[in-house]
Amino acid sequence: MDVLILPKIMDTSYVQSFLECLCAQEKDFSLDGRHVERVGGLCLQLMISARSTARARNMHFKINNPSEALKESLRLMGGEFLLCEEAKA
Repeated sequence: MDVLILPKIMDTSYVQSFLECLCAQEKDFSLDGRHVERVGGLCLQLMISARSTARARNMHFKINNPSEALKESLRLMGGEFLLCEEAKA
């Protein structure tokens, strides 16, 4: 399983490279959120899309080690369901 380590700041400047990393995934993968300090709405949309794409492809998707800031950002933007995903999405 591939692990994508998320950066401290997930804002508009990270969207393009994040999209490219997600599009390159052809097998099960997880996101490691231990370093995240801030998440923008576009990156949240990409995480939701990655989850949906993983489901459609019958792949595993999970966010591991979410920082407190990541948890709070997802909660505030209605994306906390992403943290509940386990095994096959």
